[in-house]
Amino acid sequence: MGISTFEKQLLLNSLHVVKPNFHCFSYTFQMHVKREPLDMLCLSNSKINEKTYILYCVLERIVMHLDNLRTVTPFIEHYAKDLSNMGMSYQDTQILCNSFLATLKIHLKGSYPPQLENVWQHAINIFKSIVTGYLFNTSNVLVLSDFVNKQQVNTES
Repeated sequence: MGISTFEKQLLLNSLHVVKPNFHCFSYTFQMHVKREPLDMLCLSNSKINEKTYILYCVLERIVMHLDNLRTVTPFIEHYAKDLSNMGMSYQDTQILCNSFLATLKIHLKGSYPPQLENVWQHAINIFKSIVTGYLFNTSNVLVLSDFVNKQQVNTES
């Protein structure tokens, strides 16, 4: 399930708030990530500086299409391959997502009400689900037969 048009507009509006200082946003994100025990190799400061505009464009494009998962999933999977080539582990996915949300909270300051925070959390969960499904063959969808079998076992116990 994607996001609504209204939620997409909230996300895009918040991205436009951080856009003028996206270089600073990237630096803050990088500082958050460096404090964490990542398995993957991180880009150097100079590489991140070089790619700041590209990172913003990728982020904006993902948000613009989160209301249509069929179009955005191949795009996210393409960039997930790059993360995989950097040695990203399943745990790294959660670290990167949490660091992104923490960075947003810092840079949006007073423009980050609970409703926007919830929408960003939902968007990040969609992103994380696509990435982990693609890279680690996981799913947050429960197979009905597995659910029924588990219910039967619990009932018999």
